[in-house]
Amino acid sequence: MSWWLNIIEYLKNSEDNSADGNVSVKKAITNALAESAVDLLYYIVGFFTALYFFIAAYLFFNGGGSYHDIAVRIFGSLSEPYLGSIGIYVILKEIRKRQLKTKSKHLGEYFVYSWLALFLTALVFIWLFPNYYFDELMGAITTIALASLVIYTGGLIHKP
Repeated sequence: MSWWLNIIEYLKNSEDNSADGNVSVKKAITNALAESAVDLLYYIVGFFTALYFFIAAYLFFNGGGSYHDIAVRIFGSLSEPYLGSIGIYVILKEIRKRQLKTKSKHLGEYFVYSWLALFLTALVFIWLFPNYYFDELMGAITTIALASLVIYTGGLIHKP
């Protein structure tokens, strides 16, 4: 439910219960902020996931430049926070599935497919082209792709 729907519900209830005074502005605002905070967290994690994925693809296929080594080290150091953000995403999605009993509007599964496609494409490039090799960046791509696959598979097996 969007935050404005909470406000509309509050206004509707305040008209119905104006004599009783049972409607609380604080409760309506708290409910709206709580639901919006979860959506905001989804969007932040989604943005970080997309940015991290595109940086991985760019660094792997760009293959050079004076900043490449530093960028790969920074990328590698962010792999654990990235996996942590995937964990947060999965926990929030599982909670939402159990509480709302509705299909999620957040499509994190596509990131799993994207990582697997990048991983397989990178493997083909390493196998076919001599200027591509298994380095720290490919190790991070491998870790993330396989961890994402394991987490996704666990979510499929354990459906509520």
